[in-house]
Amino acid sequence: MNSIQIQTQMLDDQLDVQELAHLTFELWKITRPEASASIEGIGNWIKNLVFDEVPVIVKAYKVEKLVGWILLFVHDSKKLEINPWALGGHPHILPEEPKRLEIVQLLLKECINYALQTDHTRIELCFEKMDSIEKYPVDSSVYPKCNLIEEDEIVFMSLNLADQKLPEVEFPKGIETILLKNAADNDLYTCFYDSFSESGDRNFLSETDEEREEYFKEHFDKEDEMIDDASIVFVKGTKFLGFTLVKPTHGEGNGHLWIMGVIPEYRGRQLGSKLLNHAIVTLKKQGYKTMSLVVDSANEAALKLYEKYNFIKGWRRITYAWKKEHFAV
Repeated sequence: MNSIQIQTQMLDDQLDVQELAHLTFELWKITRPEASASIEGIGNWIKNLVFDEVPVIVKAYKVEKLVGWILLFVHDSKKLEINPWALGGHPHILPEEPKRLEIVQLLLKECINYALQTDHTRIELCFEKMDSIEKYPVDSSVYPKCNLIEEDEIVFMSLNLADQKLPEVEFPKGIETILLKNAADNDLYTCFYDSFSESGDRNFLSETDEEREEYFKEHFDKEDEMIDDASIVFVKGTKFLGFTLVKPTHGEGNGHLWIMGVIPEYRGRQLGSKLLNHAIVTLKKQGYKTMSLVVDSANEAALKLYEKYNFIKGWRRITYAWKKEHFAV
């Protein structure tokens, strides 16, 4: 491994994007031929990446030749992500490189060093689940050796709204319905926290409270675009009982159920069904063609609810995570 040199730089720091794009193109010709990517297209994606904080590029060189690289994306002050979804998750290593696993280990070690230096507490690496491990560009058994532990498996589900003939939902008596955008953040966070503290969502359960707060700030930002009438909160008195957050993402004409929750003491009263029913009816009424969501494969109650409403399972995503609290210095 002494022949491998690791370099780290910021994305906006006179980066040779063509160098990264060329390696990625050569790799994807073998591992992701369905992407139909070009060197120019990959380079433009990197150059036009939208971010709040500048991402980090970690590169591996062998005798001055680029043999591997990682884009380390800054989600917030606590979480980093390796090669976000559009880049496939796995580190990018030249296909013919004989020291592939060693290079992966060096790149991931540098990512962890960066997290420690910047006080980030979590690094996630997510990739689509394949039907054979031979189809992965990197043998995922290397990740635990680098202190990234398999955390969960997420299922993408979708619904064709043209086929739906659900009636307008009748909300429970004694429960008020307000738009999520008008809800007080403190009360909404408490509802979010309580809803997922007793759930099958392994990602939430593995996070620290600080990481959960950062997630809430990012995804429940009232300045972000959401589908207002489909994003609602159930309130009884001053207590928030459940909510939906729906955004116009994941494809044209699609409404994505970003997150939905009901606090434990109000489960078993059909509140989840009514929230979901309302979102489906609202999206169809507003002209959306499809609706989608993701759910932890271990969350059996949620899976049964979505299947009841005819959501169809699609791709699956596996997440590995490094967590500072488990890191032995």
